Amino acid sequence: MPIHLDISHLDRIVIAVVMGDVTAADVAGLARQFAESGSMHYRKIVDTTAGVLAIDEAGVATVAAFLRADPKAASRGPLAFVVNPNRPDFFSAKFVELTAGERPVKIFHSLHAARRWLDESAAIEPRR
Repeated sequence: MPIHLDISHLDRIVIAVVMGDVTAADVAGLARQFAESGSMHYRKIVDTTAGVLAIDEAGVATVAAFLRADPKAASRGPLAFVVNPNRPDFFSAKFVELTAGERPVKIFHSLHAARRWLDESAAIEPRR
C-alpha cells in the first residue's frame, strides 16, 4: 500500500505517510484501518509531502461519507494534513472544506507545526 501507517495507542496518535500515487481505494483502506484499529478518536497526521492523492471530488466525498457513517463518527479526533507548499493538494483542501464543522481539521506545510497544533488543540482522551 502506498500509505505507511503508524499507530501509537500509548500516545493516542496516528501518523499516515503517503508515498507515490494514492487512489481513492487506498484512502478508503486507510479509513478502514482507522476504524478497525479503534483509533478514530486519536489525533491524526496525514503527511502527503512524499506522494500524490490523485482523487477527484466524488472520491473525496465518498471518503468523508465513509468516515461519517462510523458509529463513533462524532468522536473523531483532530486531523492535520501536511502538504508540500509547492504542489497543489486538491484532496486535502477539499476534505478540509467538506469536514471542517465535524472536528478540528487543518492543513500545514510542516510536520512540526502540525504536531504542535495537535498537541495544543486536543487533550489526549481516555481509551474508548
